[in-house]
Amino acid sequence: MRYSLQRETIYEVIKATKSHPDAEWVYNQVRKQIPDISLGTVYRNLNSLVESRRIDSLETALKEVHYDADMSVHAHF
Repeated sequence: MRYSLQRETIYEVIKATKSHPDAEWVYNQVRKQIPDISLGTVYRNLNSLVESRRIDSLETALKEVHYDADMSVHAHF
């Protein structure tokens, strides 16, 4: 995977939180650093990070997707 400022910023935002944010939260946090980033770019990069196994995605019973950069074995409730 080639380097991308947007992807690395998204990764760092997710890595810096202990919560399991959704894409909207990530988008709002990343916009503080990259104001012109689009929600579509955030979604594409989240998918790339999941595919490359740098982050994990978690789907809730309500079909909401949340993300986690902690790749160690741990429980999700």
